[in-house]
Amino acid sequence: MMLTELNWGFSEIILLIAIFIIGILFTYFIIPHIIKLMIKKNYIGYDIHKNSKPQVAESGGISIVIGYSFTSILLIFAFPLFSNEVFVLLVSVILSGIIGYLDDRIKLRSRYKIILILFTGSLIFIANFFGFINIESPTIPFLGQLRLNIIYPLLAPLIVAVFGNTVNMLEGYNGEGSGTCLIALISLFICGLIWNSAEAILFTTTGIAVLIPFFHYNKYPAKIFPGDVGTLSMGTILAGVALFGSLEAAVFCALLIHVFNSFYVLYSVRGFFESSEIQEDRNDIILLEDDRIKAASNKKAALTLPRLLLARGPLKEPELVKNFFAISIICGFFAIFTTLMMSMTVNTINIVLLVYFIPFLVVFSLILLIFFPRIRGTISIMIIVMIGGYLLLYFIELVIMPINFTNIVLFGALLPTNIIISLVLVIPCLGLWYYITIQYFQKESRKM
Repeated sequence: MMLTELNWGFSEIILLIAIFIIGILFTYFIIPHIIKLMIKKNYIGYDIHKNSKPQVAESGGISIVIGYSFTSILLIFAFPLFSNEVFVLLVSVILSGIIGYLDDRIKLRSRYKIILILFTGSLIFIANFFGFINIESPTIPFLGQLRLNIIYPLLAPLIVAVFGNTVNMLEGYNGEGSGTCLIALISLFICGLIWNSAEAILFTTTGIAVLIPFFHYNKYPAKIFPGDVGTLSMGTILAGVALFGSLEAAVFCALLIHVFNSFYVLYSVRGFFESSEIQEDRNDIILLEDDRIKAASNKKAALTLPRLLLARGPLKEPELVKNFFAISIICGFFAIFTTLMMSMTVNTINIVLLVYFIPFLVVFSLILLIFFPRIRGTISIMIIVMIGGYLLLYFIELVIMPINFTNIVLFGALLPTNIIISLVLVIPCLGLWYYITIQYFQKESRKM
């Protein structure tokens, strides 16, 4: 729902700020108790990126689920108009957390975990099917809102599974997963303001409130690890922002760092694996005696984003994580730019604002590239991908969409042929993207 349709005044803004502050304080309060509980139950992990191998409380993401549940209940009472959407996403986050907790305890096979997360995402599809919530077709720059009212809700479980697993695969260093997701949510809050989406504002606000205190305890030196219960619930929150806030393209851009890492891992180990599941002979990094982390030179070693950033020399863990944050911030800028383009496509934003905003994003990105030279290659590939994607979308809008094709009828549903042809065109472009990113990685790995 559009923010301008709600006529929110000063009282609603104060109420949302109050929920935000209460969410931070509540989550900050429960985390020490979660740490004590995990240690008491001997649910501990070893910080493998330190030679001393300190013991750290595992499955700390329970605090994310509890904190998000508490803030969501406050949202339901404070903003009853959105109670259905808040409730459905809350249940999805809880289910993802349960699946993650089971995986932390009994180590589910990756394929079983994906199936279970698909089941979690199917809750959103079922709620939409029975009219409890309304999932709108995505809006894409240049193309506008796609006519996929029947097909798109079917993809909701897949979106939840993809975002959940991509977040899960880029986790292993102190503050890495929680920090990158926090940066993504902050950028998506700005996107929600630009896109005029009330759902995006509500869900990013509660997500940020929960992740701020968790990041405080998870950053270097970590006192708590999120575990799969944390990473899967964070991924589900981001999927909820995409689906309920109609910010699918923006969320994809904000998580581009996670997507790239997933591509590398999928290519090298041929499947969905977390860093902890990669076999020792394929370990992507080597820990040196002075606690610096070095890229593994073994040709069989898994291709990961951390290994790529370490290709030019070893780094201390906090320095490595700061490079992740720099990439995440620029990915957030990509998300903001994409939202501006979406708004311009549907004529809800003045082009003057776009002209003023772009130089700011460019200058800030250049500053980050100066201070973090290791990320330049990765960001360059991302920019090439973004430009290529925009050119493809413009070609589709200019050439494919004007053609008057006969629509396809499948099981009584009318499928727009133009959209189907466009999706077919996207497949080889994704293949080219995949090839370019892997070629760049292999080029960098030869420098090790």
